[in-house]
Amino acid sequence: MTAHTSIRAQLCLLAAEPSAVAAYGGHMMVLGTGTAALSPPVHFVWKTLMRPDLHPHNRGFSWPVMFEDQPVPRVVESSEFDRVVWSSPWSTVPDILLQFDLRPTTDLRWTLSAHAPLPSLQTIEWLRGQVRHLVNVDLRNALGH
Repeated sequence: MTAHTSIRAQLCLLAAEPSAVAAYGGHMMVLGTGTAALSPPVHFVWKTLMRPDLHPHNRGFSWPVMFEDQPVPRVVESSEFDRVVWSSPWSTVPDILLQFDLRPTTDLRWTLSAHAPLPSLQTIEWLRGQVRHLVNVDLRNALGH
């Protein structure tokens, strides 16, 4: 099985899941999902996700480390201490949504979604890597853990 086939198989499996964000102009295809166990209290993680433009420790800069000329994502939907949905932080793929679901144990699940037409498989893999870095490096560093 080639890497190209493997990615297609992953997309088919993800497509079978219910859409994470069905309210934004119709059904959205799930491009990727992942989880992370975080140690700070859920309300602190939620507040940090609600303010991507502000470092939680007031360091004077946004906490997601964005590429030059990339927009800081905006919150398009939220449910207190439960869910935050961001607009795309990547100007090359502006129709992407990134949803964070929080559990009381501070387990975080991220879901990357898009309307058709979907980005290329190479772009989808790149986006997944970007989200993994955002959660496992940028968010953890911002939270101090």
